[in-house]
Amino acid sequence: MATKANNTNLDAALEEANKDLGNSAPVVEEPKGSVEAVSLQKYNQLELKRKKLVSVYSEEEKVPVTISPFYAPYLGRVVRESVNGIFVDVPADGKTYKINKTHAGHIIAKIKRIDAMLEHQKRMGDTANNLEYAPGELHL
Repeated sequence: MATKANNTNLDAALEEANKDLGNSAPVVEEPKGSVEAVSLQKYNQLELKRKKLVSVYSEEEKVPVTISPFYAPYLGRVVRESVNGIFVDVPADGKTYKINKTHAGHIIAKIKRIDAMLEHQKRMGDTANNLEYAPGELHL
């Protein structure tokens, strides 16, 4: 029961965000065959595909994601992830949020890349142990 309420809240939030961003497709009747009518028809088709993707992602399995405030300097206070034009924002405040599996995978990949970068910097900065006896001996 709680998941349906969460999905309803997510759907309502997405629709409100779309209204705020002005992403709703204008419905204007144009004479068939004009360049404007063709482009408007293509735009409406793409907008329909995007709305279907929103429903696909909102029905997807939810995964708990926690972003430590430690990552805020690298990712921002609110981490925004976009997959196929669908955005999900997760605050970097140390709290756990349930988001769909696709976006969660991308956010976790971002965090792993930052961890790898910091580990590399740590190894490079450890000059006491960076002694090599032959050129190319160390692989930092």
